[in-house]
Amino acid sequence: MSKEPPNFVVRGIFIGASIGVLGYLVGFLPNLPRAIALGMVPGFVAGITLARAHKAKNNDDE
Repeated sequence: MSKEPPNFVVRGIFIGASIGVLGYLVGFLPNLPRAIALGMVPGFVAGITLARAHKAKNNDDE
């Protein structure tokens, strides 16, 4: 059974969208689709950053 690598970008997008929804529910943003989109953008960037850091860490170990 092969182990698949974690998909950091997708995870970051989902977490960012969830934070956007929480921001909408708290009342920071008045529009739900905009809140989701504004959460997904930094989540995407965070996922890319985490994937690059994980890749660099694995290259240093080998």
